[in-house]
Amino acid sequence: MKTWLVVFRKELKDLFRDRRTMINILVLGALLGPVLAMGMMLLAVKMISGEAEKIIELPVQGAEYAPVLLDYLRASKIRPADAVVNAEVAIRAQEVDAVLVIDKDFPQQLREGRPAQLTLLSDHSRTKTQIVRRRIEAAIEGYSGAVGNLRLSLRGVDPAITQVMVLHDRDLSRKGSDAQMLAFLPYLLIIGIMQAAMVVAADLTAGERERQSLEPLMANPVAPEQLMAGKLATNVLISLAVLSLSLAGFAVGTRLVDLGATGITFSLASIPVLLVFLVPLAFFFAALMSFVGAFARTVKEAQTYLGLLVLAALTPSMIQMVLQSKVQSLELLLPIWSHNYLINEVLRGEQLELSQWLLPSAGALLVGGLFALLAGRLYRKPDFIF
Repeated sequence: MKTWLVVFRKELKDLFRDRRTMINILVLGALLGPVLAMGMMLLAVKMISGEAEKIIELPVQGAEYAPVLLDYLRASKIRPADAVVNAEVAIRAQEVDAVLVIDKDFPQQLREGRPAQLTLLSDHSRTKTQIVRRRIEAAIEGYSGAVGNLRLSLRGVDPAITQVMVLHDRDLSRKGSDAQMLAFLPYLLIIGIMQAAMVVAADLTAGERERQSLEPLMANPVAPEQLMAGKLATNVLISLAVLSLSLAGFAVGTRLVDLGATGITFSLASIPVLLVFLVPLAFFFAALMSFVGAFARTVKEAQTYLGLLVLAALTPSMIQMVLQSKVQSLELLLPIWSHNYLINEVLRGEQLELSQWLLPSAGALLVGGLFALLAGRLYRKPDFIF
């Protein structure tokens, strides 16, 4: 049996002997992301659906100036309530979500055909308030449009004359695909791989140096590169196990959690595709973390370096999550940056070209191979142990 395979088996046995570490990596590290994501989506869906269906209590100042408008609001599940003493204080204290203020000149402005003045007070920074505000604004705009059309009809003018253009919105996303999957899924998948690689690298390199268990291992007639290759293979395997559990967690979670009419799904067919696509990225992270773990002399030092690397590596993920920009040409060679984009494309059911598959994998393998070579050189230095 090849030497690196012997080291690989030895490192796996050592890792699985430490049950707490493996539970932390395989259970908490792999499943925490799906659990948190499903929980946030469930809360968001419940809040949105609840606020969209329930009757809104809307305090109104100057209700006597617009009785017809208030009747229209009642038909839209918006119940006018008595005015509050201090609207701004009540809103900031979250006693009410919004307050409608009707100008005293509202009836006269309507009679004269001028824009009637209304003021809606609310706190735009609160998510719940935004939903309530949109419902109130939509109802008032509906009333305004109905009155405007009635004015034109009374003057013998077809209201359709004001509609200069009609825009038809067609959704070209693939039906039944994962087109509406949340944009932060690639971020969660990548951070899961990185955390697994970070923990394993810190334990297998800096941890063994600190425990002084690396010296007996390297006293054997084995090339240092073989030792490093065995540890690297262990890291890659654990990272892929975490990735598999995360993907399975998302697939099961979207079926167990009632997400209403959001259309959020996770196709089981996406799991093998993403696994194959992310193997080079797992190798890249494992090699990078192994190099940093070999460079550090203690676990604390390794954790400091690895934490900074995680922050630096996740920056492209966060940028891509926000921008959702297309990655093309030589940008596909950039690890993480291209993988974020292409994970979203796979989940949306888009057909990818062969170059879009090969270039990100080639970039991750090349950079990962470079870090693996650098880690192998560190293993050969005399001061690696002493």
